[in-house]
Amino acid sequence: QKKIIEMFAQHHARNSVFTGNNKKNYATERRIGRTMDNKKNTSTSATSASLSPPSWTELQKKSQHTETGLKMKSQSELRKEGRAEAHTDNLLYLYNAKSEDEVRLTLYRDNAAWCPYCQKTWLMLLIKRVPFRIEKINMRSYGDKPQQFLAKVPNGLLPAIELDGELMTESLQIMARIEREFPGPEYKVMVPEQEFDRVNQLLGMERELFGAWCGLIFRPSMPFGVGGTRGAFEATLDRIEEALGVTSGPWFLENHEHPSLVDLQFVSHVERMNASCLYWKGLNLRGNSRWKNIERWFQAFEEIPEYRATKSDYYTHVMNIPPQYGPGYEDNTAEVKEAMRIINGEGDSWRLPIELNTNSLEPINVCDVGKEVEARHEAAYKLISNSKNVARFACRGASKEGSKQFSAPLADPYAVPNEKYVDSVDAWLRVIAEAMLDGLAEPLQPSEPKKDKEIAKCLCYLRDRVGVPRDMTYPAAMQFRAHLNWAIDQLD
Repeated sequence: QKKIIEMFAQHHARNSVFTGNNKKNYATERRIGRTMDNKKNTSTSATSASLSPPSWTELQKKSQHTETGLKMKSQSELRKEGRAEAHTDNLLYLYNAKSEDEVRLTLYRDNAAWCPYCQKTWLMLLIKRVPFRIEKINMRSYGDKPQQFLAKVPNGLLPAIELDGELMTESLQIMARIEREFPGPEYKVMVPEQEFDRVNQLLGMERELFGAWCGLIFRPSMPFGVGGTRGAFEATLDRIEEALGVTSGPWFLENHEHPSLVDLQFVSHVERMNASCLYWKGLNLRGNSRWKNIERWFQAFEEIPEYRATKSDYYTHVMNIPPQYGPGYEDNTAEVKEAMRIINGEGDSWRLPIELNTNSLEPINVCDVGKEVEARHEAAYKLISNSKNVARFACRGASKEGSKQFSAPLADPYAVPNEKYVDSVDAWLRVIAEAMLDGLAEPLQPSEPKKDKEIAKCLCYLRDRVGVPRDMTYPAAMQFRAHLNWAIDQLD
């Protein structure tokens, strides 16, 4: 069974060069068709049977001809050699190793990039530039663990590492072992000896912050919203703010040009706090003048390519936090309702045109500002590279639930696609891919609800399961979701 966690993992790039000779200007035909239909006062959507978008081969040529596509294809080739830039698809990082034979360490991390403990361990290896290989393993909340892994790690815990044949679990112990086995100056130092006492103090504060966050999100709020768990959480954040204020740079430790083990221990859960506090409590931590040092610290992380390769988005987090920690308790406030509307993609939040910036409710990285074209092309490349599997996966939306269910509500690895709709879904995905490549998809008003409702269900199923960073970056995911909605609005 193809799982959603694998849907964009395969890349089948070809070496053909786009010449433009076979290009079909279908986007223009669609615009003309809509104008004519509007004059006739009929539905603006075409039936799936009448679609005639370019073939996947034509789209692949076109995608690989874009600047983004050229880079992604190059990275795909480097990925096979263990020399690609940091990316969730990478399974091997050689760095200073001459070949994989010299790689001593294997990291077992979760397949969907949900686990915060996997993230911080993964990030440490990336920033230290330790040669390592990756094996992706399901979390119990969304799939079965392979027996080969359980034979090595009977309790199934993630993350796990295998270092020189020795297996370890527990992320902080793993990170301490990595620091000992791969010391400076050859590898970046994450725990300076002169800072041991401060490191231990800060690690204790991180556990306090984690506990205060759990009390805030996973328990009902106090009446009238005064004091209680929110007050305790905010007071703990104030202490973190003060701790970051004693250093001249953005990090927790002085004279450190890169994140330390302490920063990595904090960041994976602070990233999830940004999403969950806004979604369930209406508390926006980003850009908050009360916590300026925390904002500076987080922005410093966002400047690091290795961190951006591991970073998720708010929607992915609020979908994957409850299966791991339990349900979040939402406050009945206007701020919560608005945050939920935007993060859940309701209304116009997942509609074209997508306009993201550093002041958005969910800010984008500074390096991504003004790169809507690159985001569209990234989403198109990922879709085109695994088109056959994506189409069949989407057709689970018109089928029954799988024979075995998991706690993550969007996970259904045993579902069987409804083959009846594969060809029609495939055609619509080609329409969407072309629209993302050309940028010619215009925002539409929803058409009359009488055309291809089952196809619309399939596209909705796919839209709701686009994960960051597993499938693509946040800006690309937003473009893909919005273009899926553009098609859904025509179908239903």
